[in-house]
Amino acid sequence: MDSEDRSLLDRIAGGGREALRRFYERHAPGLFRFALARLGDPYGAEDVVQETMLAVWQGARSFKGASRVTTWLFGICRNKVGDHLRGRETPTAPESRMAEAGWQNRPEPAPMDFWTAFRALKEDHQEGFLLAFHYGFSREEMAAILGVPVGTVKSRMYHARRLLRELLDKGCGQGGRGRVG
Repeated sequence: MDSEDRSLLDRIAGGGREALRRFYERHAPGLFRFALARLGDPYGAEDVVQETMLAVWQGARSFKGASRVTTWLFGICRNKVGDHLRGRETPTAPESRMAEAGWQNRPEPAPMDFWTAFRALKEDHQEGFLLAFHYGFSREEMAAILGVPVGTVKSRMYHARRLLRELLDKGCGQGGRGRVG
């Protein structure tokens, strides 16, 4: 897969629109799922995918091959998600998202679903969890995408798993509000 991605990227660097279309078809669904999980907004996620692909079009020549193409691509997408989050006028707080899901108004604590618990994690824990368990990036690749040392990735993953397990076991309504971890 990486050799085909590299070939497409080389053609994109030369102005190949068909190569960009093919690259988009290969990677847009995964990028969209990543952005959607981080933003909780399908329109924002689609914007992030478009901005990521524009950055690929403009910066394909800058890819030096020091990592896999997908590592480079998800690094761009992560940065675009961050830009989008910083640009929000009224970011949706985790407790608001949980209230929208009907969690806070229930008479008895209901079992928490995975995505509700996931959204209660801090952003760096969410990113690491997605990159590792959903996309299968190695710790080294995650460190490159996130711009942190491998030890930091290990620590974040340990804490993300522990906190997610606690949230799912206990439910988030037992006195906890906002981001945890």
